[in-house]
Amino acid sequence: MTSFGYMSGLGVVVLMFTLLPVNNAWSLDNPEKVIEETCAREWSHNSRMRAACIEQQNSVLEKSRSTPVDPRLQHEDLSLIQERCEKNWPDDVRMRLQCQQQEMRAFQKLQGPPPKGISLQDYSVAVAQCSKDFPDDYRLRARCMDEQIAEKRRHQEPIDRSTTQ
Repeated sequence: MTSFGYMSGLGVVVLMFTLLPVNNAWSLDNPEKVIEETCAREWSHNSRMRAACIEQQNSVLEKSRSTPVDPRLQHEDLSLIQERCEKNWPDDVRMRLQCQQQEMRAFQKLQGPPPKGISLQDYSVAVAQCSKDFPDDYRLRARCMDEQIAEKRRHQEPIDRSTTQ
């Protein structure tokens, strides 16, 4: 897999999240080293492409460092997100940051108000079930919530407006 072609459109996406210090150290112990090693491995035969890869990944890293994190996200949750993304993408800074962004967007979605047309009881049941099924994965929890809410809506009886007027 090459990271060069995919990077060009990612810059705008990455602006919504950040890598934050965890216990006074970056969750990527040395992201610049990871970037250099990854690009050297992917582009060992082409120095121009290796340099472009390094430049693009460093750009993504710098943007992520300068963007604030949602203050509702607890330090423990942020650490959990960073650890999971690091585990899934141990040597690709760009993909690790994209993973973190997806998790943070899902977290923000989960912080929103209950959707209209769903009873508070049905919503509470969905929250409890999805939180139990996906305690440490916001992306999957948000998907679970979407699915449960869609299922509830499919089974709701339509309102007969002629009798309510």
